Amino acid sequence: MYTRFLCLLLLTGSLFTATVKGQSNNGKYPLKVLYVGYDPSRPLPEIGRMAPGGMSKEGFIAEYPVRMPAFKALLSENFTEVTAMDCRDWKPETSEPFDVTIFDFRPNPLPQQDTARIKQHHRPAYLPNNFSKPTVFIANTAPEMGEAIGLKLDWLCLCLDADAHHINTRHPIFKGPLEKITPTLKTKDTPEGIFHYTTGKSVPKQIPMWTVQEEGYLTDKDARIGLVARGNRFAEGPDAEVISSGVCTKDVQAVALGRHGNFFLWGFGASPLKMTAEAKKVFINTVAYMKQFDGKTPITRKYNDRMATTDNVREIVAAANKEAFEKSVDEIKKFNENNMKEKARVNAKQAAGEKLTSQEEMMLPYLGHVQELPTWESYLKSLTGKYYEKFGNDAAAFQQYMTSNFDYIYCDPKGFFTYDIDEDVAAIAVPNHSTKLLDACISMLERKDREDMALRVLKRYTGENFSAAAEWKSWLAKHRKKLFFSETNGYRFVINTYN
Repeated sequence: MYTRFLCLLLLTGSLFTATVKGQSNNGKYPLKVLYVGYDPSRPLPEIGRMAPGGMSKEGFIAEYPVRMPAFKALLSENFTEVTAMDCRDWKPETSEPFDVTIFDFRPNPLPQQDTARIKQHHRPAYLPNNFSKPTVFIANTAPEMGEAIGLKLDWLCLCLDADAHHINTRHPIFKGPLEKITPTLKTKDTPEGIFHYTTGKSVPKQIPMWTVQEEGYLTDKDARIGLVARGNRFAEGPDAEVISSGVCTKDVQAVALGRHGNFFLWGFGASPLKMTAEAKKVFINTVAYMKQFDGKTPITRKYNDRMATTDNVREIVAAANKEAFEKSVDEIKKFNENNMKEKARVNAKQAAGEKLTSQEEMMLPYLGHVQELPTWESYLKSLTGKYYEKFGNDAAAFQQYMTSNFDYIYCDPKGFFTYDIDEDVAAIAVPNHSTKLLDACISMLERKDREDMALRVLKRYTGENFSAAAEWKSWLAKHRKKLFFSETNGYRFVINTYN
């Protein structure tokens, strides 16, 4: 079927650079769309241990001739102007004439790189920091292209399967503008990973789900795996929104469909050939929805995806008990057992002279590795970090201390999941996420009460550098109604520049 589909499209002429124009009177939405992927008329890219998109080598090669044609056909059916191009040819200026750009695979890195930024963030840039065109990322292109410019569409896990859950069905992408869709929800077993987090305690054993694609990687080893981003503090400001989570190994807050500024994460990996009929329509609505965000670059920037948030700290505090320790040990035992079973299976396959798949070859060096079981002491040391010196094996004391001081937690935006109690804020006794803290510090300056402390706190939580109380008071009066607290953007108050 795929071959007939491809041949039919190729007969239409120059498929991948052709543009469909001026047909809005035929029911098409007036939108200029650029799709960026792999042009099958071009040679395959070099494939290393893992094919692009996290696919198996076999799956990528099989889909290579049909993926771009499928996206081009779906988009051309619904929009007045559609262009598809090879990702190896894309440049930032290429997107300028278009309303929305869809990245299915990442382009080449920018030729002019800020070496200091690369050194700091450990990744090359694919987009200018000020890229303002509405963008839809498919699966892993989001973190690959977005992390270097501080997008929250980061790489929590390349483990998203075929279904969405905890969906905001009232979101505009289900309402139009092309067609209103009421997602068909079916009750299915809740992904086991959800119950490993405190956020999953109230989630029932079965939940309603929406099938986005006909097959996922759990049932088709050659399917493109989807991606979920970290949900921790994702929607803390006016520049980001979460539409749904999805079946994966992570917590219920993991983001499968979400937006940060002018960038949208479509976390599911399937092409239109494997999308459900409803998902195709929602995808089209998503592309149209993004047009309104032209120039609406993110207010917040998250350059360190390994920073802690208070959501992480809640999980740490909740896990400091014997029950959680025993569950952790059981999970490691199960991992070790499954790992040894898989090693035996692959070894038997090799002994029989059978060819290994690319995924099996990739996993071969890791099979048979036995993860060491923790002791209660080593578990707590790993969990509580610097606080182990203070509380040792007294987990209850650690929990009580962190809970009573939770309003004063400071998460280092440059650290590796580093958190602490801000003793300055604890001394002032006002939560650091409240603008009342700023009021209290300004009042301290006016009263000449612990002025050094007041200034430290004001500068730490605003990024401003005033010295006099009158200056701080004027700044706060001007911006108070537009301030919101962002943990991910420097762990400080940020001004809402959208209003």
